[in-house]
Amino acid sequence: MAQPNEAEMKKRLFHRGHNIENASGAPDGWKTTINGNTIIHKLTLVKKSIDWWYDMQTFMPPEKFLAGNKAERVDQRIEEYKGFKLINDNGEPNGWYVMLGSKLLKGSPTAIKKHLDLVIAKLQQNKQQ
Repeated sequence: MAQPNEAEMKKRLFHRGHNIENASGAPDGWKTTINGNTIIHKLTLVKKSIDWWYDMQTFMPPEKFLAGNKAERVDQRIEEYKGFKLINDNGEPNGWYVMLGSKLLKGSPTAIKKHLDLVIAKLQQNKQQ
């Protein structure tokens, strides 16, 4: 019995409940279906689409994750503060945000840090009681 050669074999992965396969072997040939939408692209972008679906309950095609015009692109900035990650995706002074439990805090880094300090102090006070 002849064994299939490597070019004929499908590569398959499982990511967050989705089967992803690549029958062509091409780097941008990874395929899956999300909420009835079939997508084919690079593995990293297919996984981002799946993650977006699970996190946001909205379908986002892989092409949307590609960097747009270089002039529009702003490097993401991340600042660590007392175990929290303050993130700025747009370069604006008040464009910072952080997740605090299930709440999203947005604003300037100074304002966010003040709020985090109050929350941390309150948690420490509650632990002492």
